[in-house]
Amino acid sequence: MIQTMRGKWCVVFPLLLLWLVGAGCSNYPKDPEKTLEKVSNGTLHVGYSENPPWVVKGAAAPTGIEADLIKAFAQSIGAQIQWHNDTEQNLLEALEEKQLQVVIAGLTDDSPWSKNVSFTRPFVELGKKKHVMAVVMGENAFITKLESFLHQQASSLEKQVQP
Repeated sequence: MIQTMRGKWCVVFPLLLLWLVGAGCSNYPKDPEKTLEKVSNGTLHVGYSENPPWVVKGAAAPTGIEADLIKAFAQSIGAQIQWHNDTEQNLLEALEEKQLQVVIAGLTDDSPWSKNVSFTRPFVELGKKKHVMAVVMGENAFITKLESFLHQQASSLEKQVQP
């Protein structure tokens, strides 16, 4: 009888432990400021600085490769976009202060701003330049969602930027 109980615990205990650990990790990655939650079916604040063909200033909203990507991403999460046009410096400072969630400006991963803001993983490589978007630091659920979206667009994006 004792042997049978011990055998059951050898099976039940690891399963119980696995369930407890899994239940505690259900909402990772986390957004300390709840960025993804706020912008989904809400408003996504996007800063942009003109840098053709990545971002082209338009009358009502920017166009270009990155602007089109952000528009499609916003649609995928049910967000409306509030566009903010300024210099790259001012936009990245606003992003650092969490007044924006994303900055598009034809940025590359070798930008000196990588110490102050987060960058997405490169979504396209052109020559030796790896293009990224600047995102609010520490909002990992939001960043993961955006990077996943960009990854899904990779094959069509590579065709767009072929020299």
